[in-house]
Amino acid sequence: MHKIFLLACACFLSVQTALAGPALLPNTTPAMEKAEFWYTDEGEKIVADKTRIAAINKSMLSTTMCDLAAYPASISKNQLQDYLAHYQLDSELYINGKLISADYAQRIKNDGLGTIAPSNAVKYGVVIGRSNLRSFPTLTRAFTTPEDQNFDMWQETAVDPGEPAIILHYNKKGNFVFVQLASYRGWLPTNQVAVSNKATWLTYVEPKEFAVVTGKTLLLRQELYQMGAKLPLVKDKLLVPTRNKFGYLEPVAMTAAFNADLHKGYLPFTRNNLVNMAFKHLGAPYGWGGLDSSVDCSAFVQDIYKTVGVQLPRNGDEQAAAFSGINLENLTSEEKIEIIKALPPGSLLFTPYHVMLYLGERDGRPYMIHAAGSYGAQDASGNIYKNSIMQVVVSDIYLLGSSGNSLLSQMTKAINYH
Repeated sequence: MHKIFLLACACFLSVQTALAGPALLPNTTPAMEKAEFWYTDEGEKIVADKTRIAAINKSMLSTTMCDLAAYPASISKNQLQDYLAHYQLDSELYINGKLISADYAQRIKNDGLGTIAPSNAVKYGVVIGRSNLRSFPTLTRAFTTPEDQNFDMWQETAVDPGEPAIILHYNKKGNFVFVQLASYRGWLPTNQVAVSNKATWLTYVEPKEFAVVTGKTLLLRQELYQMGAKLPLVKDKLLVPTRNKFGYLEPVAMTAAFNADLHKGYLPFTRNNLVNMAFKHLGAPYGWGGLDSSVDCSAFVQDIYKTVGVQLPRNGDEQAAAFSGINLENLTSEEKIEIIKALPPGSLLFTPYHVMLYLGERDGRPYMIHAAGSYGAQDASGNIYKNSIMQVVVSDIYLLGSSGNSLLSQMTKAINYH
């Protein structure tokens, strides 16, 4: 994940564990914690058809958001080195409570460089199990303070099984691969990626028929899939990716049981479907970079939109920049509120450090659902303190951050993807 964006986000979040059930925040009621509460008749209408969705996705392509099918067959030494150098190794980090040494940091850098030729043929792979995409070729967790055990600075994002990957590079040890995914680059353990020929790989990139996970999570053959994960279908059988002893892809056909957690094809792009998907996460734990089967604020909205076929960038700053919207900077609170109330449910609201999904208004008060860590509560003396939640919650836009400033005051952009 982009460390500038998320390190600031960590200031808003707390490191405490999420509560057992959904937290009821100020100015919300139990009724508001049901998706049906926010459904509208207008929300049943199709927002965009397949052609329009394809255009939306194409408009968001960038150096990070990638058209995998069109990826070149080789990559130059300079380009690959630029990609590897994107992640800067900060030596002011702690592992097991101890400051990492310059020697340790250099060994990690050297391991990642490996051997790079002037021109490097790419390989094709499919992720076989939910895996952690890393900044560097290591699963060792690194933190900004000796006490922290939650905000691993080398964690980029979690990756679901079935995700197609372009293999760009191997580390010296050979136990990690540097990959290009549809919305990210980073390191995955080699044993979590099955190598494939291009023709078979393309069935995962551009399947003719497919199933999409529409539950918060789904377990298939003992592998966890999170909302938005996609698998090819052949005659209503899922092609579940597995890796043989030689490291190659061996899809296993499994009869698809379509239900509320698994849908044939994408859901229709409607506002009510976005709201319904969002509420399947209500009370789910917030987790840095998707660690331990969790979601952070940007993964939360990305997973929701995946179910209707809209492929958002992974990080909140990229989500805000990738699509045209309404600039909320330098507006008064009254001006922002007027704009927000005019948004349809499912629109996204951004601060520099956070992203939220708009639900609608009740009694003139706009509400949203989002993955958050804490909020600013007021004690008997009127002092603001950080109240930990670490989960997906419903709140109004006036919710205070731990600084005492409302989320409304921090909002910089609103986007209606349509």
